[in-house]
Amino acid sequence: MNLSNSKASAHLSDKVAASLAKRIINIQLYFSARLNKWFNAYSLRQKKQIAIAIALLTSIILISSSFCSFYTIPKLTQNYTSAHIGRASEFPDPHFIKRQLTDSLTKKSKS
Repeated sequence: MNLSNSKASAHLSDKVAASLAKRIINIQLYFSARLNKWFNAYSLRQKKQIAIAIALLTSIILISSSFCSFYTIPKLTQNYTSAHIGRASEFPDPHFIKRQLTDSLTKKSKS
């Protein structure tokens, strides 16, 4: 009997998935309740100041990232020949050393 295809296995995996989902939801509810309790301890004026600080910090990060790059795109080596898209591959000439790169696997027959 193949256990992975049986109904018992499907039922068991559904139970495991349901219990895992329940645990994740309980953790989310716990953290949201704690965050709500923490945030509601502040006055309305303090909440506005926190919102302004978060918006200011976010805008500074976005503006600065447009002027300086945190990630540089690596340069490609210039050791390649350009491919002609849509053009069939041909048999290379005997004196041609580099292999031509094309998008097609078809070869033209010399007739």
